[in-house]
Amino acid sequence: MAGRRICAGYYRRYDGKVVYVISTATDADTGEETVIWTSYPFADVPRYCTSSKKSFCAFVKVDGERKAKYKRQINMKISAAAIERLEDEGFRGPVRKNQTRQMDEAYDSRDYQQSLTYHAYAKELCENCSFDRNKYRLCVKEKRFAAITRSDFAKLKEDLQFLDNALKTVLLEYQDYFRERFVEGLSIRKYAVAHQLNRGSVDYLQKKFFSALARLLKDRDETEDRCRLRKPAQN
Repeated sequence: MAGRRICAGYYRRYDGKVVYVISTATDADTGEETVIWTSYPFADVPRYCTSSKKSFCAFVKVDGERKAKYKRQINMKISAAAIERLEDEGFRGPVRKNQTRQMDEAYDSRDYQQSLTYHAYAKELCENCSFDRNKYRLCVKEKRFAAITRSDFAKLKEDLQFLDNALKTVLLEYQDYFRERFVEGLSIRKYAVAHQLNRGSVDYLQKKFFSALARLLKDRDETEDRCRLRKPAQN
């Protein structure tokens, strides 16, 4: 455990919660290593947490089975917008090797339609839209399910179509904002500068957009008598 290397990136906790490890730090007096992480999806107001390396690398028992407390998700990609956001907060994004094969862009371990709330569902849908769209196009081009299951592909397609239709109709007023922030990848800071706004105004605009999209997602589920959220774990 002492020699385990903790790298920047996504980790899935034993109970299914996903976190993003930003960096590690060493106590100058004791030499103890600390892991700095934040919750995923990224919160509107950044909240950074720390865990000792000993705690982060520990094992736990789940239903009598010994499991790692946190397991790295090596195929889960961090978006350019998320990297810029971390940099805005003074953290360096993960160091990635340039990928030359389009197939590499298709791999991730994201769970589709598994958010706990509709607000989280809306946020995750937007933050992953560019990556999801590239994955969808690759599957269509290759005429096969490239690094995705048939059921997840159906959910992916459904979400993308719903988002596109919403932006062309009910959420038309947010279309330009969505394109600049989540397609072109502008950070909140850069969007604010480009439109001569303060960051607080952009934060408020984003909250309104996510809330509006969340309401539409909820209305869709209620109309179809179907829930696309993850069911809470039973105690």
